[in-house]
Amino acid sequence: MKFLTLGSFFGPFLGVSLSLVAIRLIEVGVASTIMAMVPVFVILPEILIMGKKVRLLEVLGAVVVIAGVGLVSL
Repeated sequence: MKFLTLGSFFGPFLGVSLSLVAIRLIEVGVASTIMAMVPVFVILPEILIMGKKVRLLEVLGAVVVIAGVGLVSL
């Protein structure tokens, strides 16, 4: 139950709140690019904590997501 409570706090509540603050304080394009970097931030804990092997295709997918959001927000 502790992990469920922590996950529900940090995920939806804190994540959405901080993204709204970011949109209010900086340009929307920059904020959306930073928010789209979540797949990149997940790759390292997946390797270190969960011990999974990350394929090159997954890394390329994360890069494509960031590039796409960066292009849309120009």
